Amino acid sequence: TINEQEQNGTESKKLSAERMREALKIFVFIRPYRWSLIFGLVLLFISSSVFMVFLKLPGEMVDIALGKSEYEISLNQLGLILLAVLVAQGVVSYYRGKLFAVVSEKGIASVRKALYEKLITLPILFFEKTRTGELISRITADVEKLYNAFSITLAEFLRQVIILIVGVVFLAISSPKLSLIMLATFPVIVISAMFFGRYIRKLSKQRQEELAGTNIILNETMMSIHVVKAFTNEIFERMRYGKSIDNTVSVSLSFAGARALFAAFIITVLFGALFFIIWMGAKMVADNEITPGQWINFIMYTAAIGGAIAGLGNFYTELLGAIGATERGREILAEKSEVVATENQPAKGEKLLGE
Repeated sequence: TINEQEQNGTESKKLSAERMREALKIFVFIRPYRWSLIFGLVLLFISSSVFMVFLKLPGEMVDIALGKSEYEISLNQLGLILLAVLVAQGVVSYYRGKLFAVVSEKGIASVRKALYEKLITLPILFFEKTRTGELISRITADVEKLYNAFSITLAEFLRQVIILIVGVVFLAISSPKLSLIMLATFPVIVISAMFFGRYIRKLSKQRQEELAGTNIILNETMMSIHVVKAFTNEIFERMRYGKSIDNTVSVSLSFAGARALFAAFIITVLFGALFFIIWMGAKMVADNEITPGQWINFIMYTAAIGGAIAGLGNFYTELLGAIGATERGREILAEKSEVVATENQPAKGEKLLGE
């Protein structure tokens, strides 16, 4: 049953190939809208590429104004190019958002329907062994994680990957010396951030478990309030709920402290590294090794790369949460139905697991 599976798997699972392969089965619900997803991903690539072009324009403006540009173009012409880039970015971003909305809204609606259809076909024994609060959480909170993953997280994760790759390639071509300095600095920061992130994810999971425990107690009390009243169990229930809340607060404070420490680390180390790179670039401008425009371009691309690295950690964590949500949903879909919801047609959960 679900309870037994959760008790046996309280440790947070790592992202493995097998786990990823199983999680991807949830895409069976997205299959009817696959062309919207594909076109959305294409527009995502175009939008990210246009954004990287936009970052290059301010530096070119400076070089044109100083007469050091490699291109035969005036400031007015560059201004028109900038306007065209902004309009293109806006149009592409609009249609990308619309396409991902179609995928997320309709796909997640199918997931909700499949879970509900599965639940109403399960035998009474299943509901006797499984808490009602857990089931409600599966259909609400877990599915909401999937919705966020399809509507925001997946797109932003891929966007940050594109920005990171394109940014590093551009810097390696335009400013090899500065890019080597950056590549020697950033990996240390990323590795340190990964250790922080792993600890924070562990505390976040503990907090969610404690919070789920309080919700289960609340649900059980409300569902059996007549029994509580009949046996004058109010004091016991109050103490049980209060202890659960206190545990939640304790874990939440540890989680908040870890997040605050991580924020201090990012501000001190990440921004320290950025300012060091900027200082090195300023020295190269003074020595006429690069133009002021190239220096500005490097700063902007470095900031974009730093933001992408920071964003990848957050989006990776959210994707892990979404993968966990698919596992919990598929556990329900894997349960053996007592009856079939529709005539002459297998339940959607059975179809999913058979893919």
